[in-house]
Amino acid sequence: MNKNNTFTLSLLFLSIINIHAMVTNQQKDKHVGVFTRSDKILRGIKFGNWGSRPYEYEWVASLVSIKGKDVIDLGVGLPSQYNWFAHVVNNLHPNFYAGIDCDGRVKKELITENNYEIKYMNMADLGYKSNAFDIAYCISTFEHIPYETFIEAIKEAHRVLKDNGLLVITLDEEWDKDQPTNYSNGWNTLELSLIEKGIFKREKRSFGLPEFLSLIKDYFILYQDDAKVDGNRIVSKSSNKVYYDRKDKDPSILNSGLPTNSCVSYALLRKVK
Repeated sequence: MNKNNTFTLSLLFLSIINIHAMVTNQQKDKHVGVFTRSDKILRGIKFGNWGSRPYEYEWVASLVSIKGKDVIDLGVGLPSQYNWFAHVVNNLHPNFYAGIDCDGRVKKELITENNYEIKYMNMADLGYKSNAFDIAYCISTFEHIPYETFIEAIKEAHRVLKDNGLLVITLDEEWDKDQPTNYSNGWNTLELSLIEKGIFKREKRSFGLPEFLSLIKDYFILYQDDAKVDGNRIVSKSSNKVYYDRKDKDPSILNSGLPTNSCVSYALLRKVK
């Protein structure tokens, strides 16, 4: 083996070590699933949704160490409504944190500091160089955008992440599939656009994490090697463990009830090289 090949293999080995080092302090069975009311919450944080964010923020914060890493947060929200960005910067200690949002109101709340920034930016057209970030967060945001924009956003997240990069996502899903499929609830844009295009049809339940993963399989896959999509479930490859098998109107999972009609899944993903 020549020196160049040895050097390339050494870099690959270090990359694998680095990605596993980031995912050291997490709970092993919390790579993928659906939130329940028994899950831990992050207290003392400001948020603007129906009540799932303390669960989502705690999961994200405890999942992956971002100390000394470069992080982009896709759809961070208005700083006046969500202070998650401050918790990340002050408590999780990234090297650099970029929070972006395309809500026009954020233009009045922009922040620029040495180690973090809040910017007005479309996640389907990120103004950052390729391979710039170690980790991307997308917390309850992808469901808000139509299919074409969603695919462009996935491509952009893939582009700006390093080859060993991680995408940490949570996804709002409609809890009761029999509620009217229209845009009046203000949040379920992705599923509705998929229904209109004939890409998805509601049967046993609404659009969920397994279907989401099938849409992005060329760009991101589950971090957990033991997990696989099996129809409308996510299961273990080596045991009978089921990570995701959401039933319609399941009262055992965290849900908003009506009229918001939301429950939330989560997944740690890795970039497909």
